[in-house]
Amino acid sequence: MDDCLRPCVREILRSVCALAPGSFLVGGAIRDALLGKSVRFDLDLAIRGNGFLIARELADLIGSDAAFVPLDNERGTGRVVVGRGEVVTLDISSFKGEDIAADLHERDFTINAIAVGLDDFLEHGLDRLVDPTGGLDDLRAGIVRACSDHTFRDDPLRILRAFRFQSRLRFRVADDTLGMIPSGLPELSKVSWERIRDEFIAILACDNSAQCIRTMDRFGVIDALFPELVPMKGVDQNPYHHLDVWEHTLETVYQLELLLSDGLAGFGDFAQRIADYANEEPVRDRPRRALLKLAALLHDSGKPARLSVDPDGRVRFFGHEKVSGEICEVILSRLTLASREKELVRELVTGHMRPFVVMAETVTKRSIYRLHRRFKSDVIGLLLLFLADLGATRGPARKEGQTEEALRQVLTALDLFLGMDENPPPPLLKGGDLMRIFGLQPGPILGKMLRKVAEYQGAGLVTTPKEALLMLMGEDPWEDGETSDKTS
Repeated sequence: MDDCLRPCVREILRSVCALAPGSFLVGGAIRDALLGKSVRFDLDLAIRGNGFLIARELADLIGSDAAFVPLDNERGTGRVVVGRGEVVTLDISSFKGEDIAADLHERDFTINAIAVGLDDFLEHGLDRLVDPTGGLDDLRAGIVRACSDHTFRDDPLRILRAFRFQSRLRFRVADDTLGMIPSGLPELSKVSWERIRDEFIAILACDNSAQCIRTMDRFGVIDALFPELVPMKGVDQNPYHHLDVWEHTLETVYQLELLLSDGLAGFGDFAQRIADYANEEPVRDRPRRALLKLAALLHDSGKPARLSVDPDGRVRFFGHEKVSGEICEVILSRLTLASREKELVRELVTGHMRPFVVMAETVTKRSIYRLHRRFKSDVIGLLLLFLADLGATRGPARKEGQTEEALRQVLTALDLFLGMDENPPPPLLKGGDLMRIFGLQPGPILGKMLRKVAEYQGAGLVTTPKEALLMLMGEDPWEDGETSDKTS
């Protein structure tokens, strides 16, 4: 919390005291400071007057370095953003009630309902806390507890916030708070999907989100948000699986989470590259690791629609990845993700069966080149999803040691993939060349031949136009060369 007492921040807070005597610092900054976590310059203030007007006055007082952001004029809430490099953000809101105690009782969770008078804070730090809801005890016990019995009715999004705090802080949600969730569920889907998206992605971004997803499912939250996933529950699978489709899905999310944390060591020299890939943010504050877990949650959503049973009783799901992609598209659009985020998740879902090619006795450059051609850098995410999917598949038909063998094969595939040129050289043969030599017209056959030449060139198997022509003449140029997807 010492950062919040730097001279530049002190000066801003003293200005607030002058404009609104009796103001309080509340919320997340205090919580994180008491937990010994780094506190960003992102402060919540509660005041006796009109927070909207005071925020505007504060921005005017500070001058050109400050910007006023109107949040909610009716509820008396405004934001002031100060600085250009190291930004200080202050959300200033009117008391929700007569005094600070009443205000704190109206907040979401007790661990966020701890305050300190701004004058006291500037003189004594956090020595004189106001804690009418028992937030300090819950912080010590690691509990997320609602401040009142109408917490979720007031704002149903707080249901997701509870699980975000559980996931981020590794706390548990109090039993009485979990019991209140059903009262807020009917209204949850009516909340802005942008707000739902931000909370849900924030949950997935944490290292222990799989446990939260399971608890959310137990209390009906997943069903309320994603009714398209309900048919997965109770759908039995073939002997390669030990879980039904939905339980397998939850286990896949968990296995992926393990790979992205404790399991990184198993990737040896590739560990840092994988960590960098997973932590990169296609959109600010939405890391790729969260999108990978979302893909894991959706990857088998099409199985119920593709269920069939052979005469011998074996369960199959032919083409389920295509249906999963269609379901995925609906959910991703509802979550209002950016186009590049939707493309990543959709490609991983529809392509999640492709990496079974690495289970061949020999992983070839040609097979990895095919993956590289379609998935580019997201071959890494595809292979991670493949390993997680396989790790969640432990039925009696699965061979012993297959997961370990898959990791060895994936390491070989990564070695080949990372050695491929991101900017491939010009093609050895062009369409005009093949049309002239083979007497072809533009069409599917010509396209297949060009793809084959590109595959062999990308894999380093041919390096000159002559070698490419000999390859085409020595093999059936009408054979597509694509590996058929198989369902597990």
